[in-house]
Amino acid sequence: MKFVIDNNKFVVFLNKKFDLDDKIKLEKYFKELFHKLKNKYNIEVNGYYNIDIYADKYYGTIIEMENEDLEYYTYFNQIDMEINVFKSNFYYEINYNFLDKNILNKVVCYKYNDKIYLKIKEAIDEITLSKLLEYSNVLYGEEVEKITKYGKKVNL
Repeated sequence: MKFVIDNNKFVVFLNKKFDLDDKIKLEKYFKELFHKLKNKYNIEVNGYYNIDIYADKYYGTIIEMENEDLEYYTYFNQIDMEINVFKSNFYYEINYNFLDKNILNKVVCYKYNDKIYLKIKEAIDEITLSKLLEYSNVLYGEEVEKITKYGKKVNL
């Protein structure tokens, strides 16, 4: 698990998959996640959150949690949330020097703004995925849509 704070938004990178259709399991998972954030990072989670879950079948899940400033929830120390689930592809922004030539037949390569992006098209082993994650930035959501729309597929 990787955790990033950006202003009023928390981003949690989980390279594991879980059942996004089971509301009870999701609620239980978020209670555990909020407990971890409190204990490990000393972040008190209360209020109203917009939660966007991005799921990729090869990587796992990325969760964006954005706190809405509503006094009612903070005054009574409550948590409420709206959860949106998006099934999408994740792209990996990588420097050409760190590109593992052995995975080129398992990815689609895009070039956009003089950068290389990889989209996994078939399963890769955990060691290769770990190396890819170490040398790249994971992109999702609107950034991926922009690369798909304006980027150019290239063969490396």
